[in-house]
Amino acid sequence: MRVRILDRRGWRIEVRPESEEDLWVLRNTLRPGDLVTGRTLRDVAVKGSEEKRRKPVIVTLELKAAEFQPFTGRLRLYGVIVEGPEEYGLRGKHHAMTIEPGQVVVIERRGGWSGSSLRRLESSGPRGRAVLAAVDYEEYAIALLAVHGYRLVAEGYSNIPGKDDPTRDQAVRGYIEKIARLVVETASREGARVAVIAGPGPLKEDVAAKVKELAGSLSVYVDTVSMGGRAGIGEIVRRPVVREALKEYSIIRGEEVLEEIMRAAARSPDRVVFGAEKVLAASRLGAVEALIVVDELLYTIDDEVREAVDEALENTERTRGEIVIVPADSPIGDKLKPLGGVAALLRFPLPI
Repeated sequence: MRVRILDRRGWRIEVRPESEEDLWVLRNTLRPGDLVTGRTLRDVAVKGSEEKRRKPVIVTLELKAAEFQPFTGRLRLYGVIVEGPEEYGLRGKHHAMTIEPGQVVVIERRGGWSGSSLRRLESSGPRGRAVLAAVDYEEYAIALLAVHGYRLVAEGYSNIPGKDDPTRDQAVRGYIEKIARLVVETASREGARVAVIAGPGPLKEDVAAKVKELAGSLSVYVDTVSMGGRAGIGEIVRRPVVREALKEYSIIRGEEVLEEIMRAAARSPDRVVFGAEKVLAASRLGAVEALIVVDELLYTIDDEVREAVDEALENTERTRGEIVIVPADSPIGDKLKPLGGVAALLRFPLPI
C-alpha cells in the first residue's frame, strides 16, 4: 500500500490500497472518528427539480464503521459527511463510501498516527493466494486461501462405479481431470501461484500430476489429510506443508500461535493471558512474546476494549513481540472469539 504523510503534525495521510489484502489492513487500521476524504457516488437533487441523479462527488466522512467484504475487492466505510459540495447540501448526511484497489483517499486522525499504525499500512502488500483441494474417491472440495481467510469455490461427489465395473478406470481419469481443471481455472482466475492438493490416498498424487501437466508454472504441494471434501479443506489449512508454502499468511500463522497458546495454557497457565484487559497488563510489563487478536476488536465500538487492544499492540511491537491479526469470520477467529478475541503467549510467568 502506498502511504504519504501530508502535514508536519502527521495527522493527515494519503493512502492508495493496491490489493484486496491492502483493503483488509486498511480496515483494521481505521478507527471511528477518523476523517476520510475521497471520491464517491451520491444521489443528489437536480436544481429546480425533485429529481435525483447519482453523481461522483468528493466528500469527507467522519467514520462510524467499516465493513470489509472478502473476495469482492471492496471496503465499505460508513459515517456522516462533514465536508462536501455546498450546492448539494450534503453536510450532516449519513453516507456509505466504497473503497477499491487503486483508489486514493486522504485520512485524518486527530492526535496523529501511531508508528505501529503507519508501519502496518506501509508494510501491507499483495501476498498472493493459494488454491486448496481436498480429494478422495468419494468427494472433493476446492477453496481459495488468502490473507483474510478462505472460501469454498467448488465441491462435489465422484459417482465412480465399483471396482468390478469395466468403466471405473475411465471414470477415475475423468474425475481426476475435472478436479485438476477446476484447480487450474481457479488459480488463473484468482491470481494464485500455489496449489496444495491433499487427501487420504494415492488419488491426490494423480490430481497433482495432472495439475502440473495443465499448468507448469503453478507451484504444487502434496500432503495427506484424513478425508476429501469440505472437512478436508479445514484440515489442510492446519497442515505443515501449507504453513511452509504460505507462511506469510496471517490465518496460517494464527492457527500456529493459538495452538502454542493452548498448549502453554495446559502446561503453565501463568504463561498465557486471554482478554483485552489481561493482555494489556502483560504488554505493559514487556512480557508478551506473541499476541493474536481478531480484527473486529481493532474496530469495536467499545472504546475501552479498542483502546486496550491498541495500547497492547503498541507495547508488544515496541518490545519486539509478534503480532498476528486474524479475520473474525474465519475458523481461527471462531476459536479465538470465545476466549475474549485476544490472547497472548508470555515470555515469563505472570500472576495476572
